[in-house]
Amino acid sequence: MILRREAVEARLKELDEVLQELSKYHDLAQEDIARDLSKRWIVERGLIAAASLIFDVTDHILAGHFGVYADSYEESLHMLQEKGVIPEALLAEIKGLGGLRNILIHRYLDIDPREVLASYRKGMETFPHFARDVLRWLDAQG
Repeated sequence: MILRREAVEARLKELDEVLQELSKYHDLAQEDIARDLSKRWIVERGLIAAASLIFDVTDHILAGHFGVYADSYEESLHMLQEKGVIPEALLAEIKGLGGLRNILIHRYLDIDPREVLASYRKGMETFPHFARDVLRWLDAQG
């Protein structure tokens, strides 16, 4: 597999679109997300989409540029940091994203609305940092 910058940029553009849509819900209160199932689903689906795009970018870079493959989502983030694509500080911020994605997809009945809202707020800060750092790394590759 070869790293295709345009493929990474397209996914980061889609991530930005997801974040723009999610930003419409920045005023959500805990009661809103616990009471309004439609809003909760929108936020959950947005988090799933954002996480999936981040892991798609991560896997594309690892396989296409470094020729390595991770066994898990969390391992892929660690490998991206070890390879110098993202800084250690971002890894600390984004740690747990793989578990969040899996919980949102596979354990729907066990999802705590408070955790959804906390993850939403954290993601709205952290996900743009991921895109910024990946673009910086791409620029450094020439």
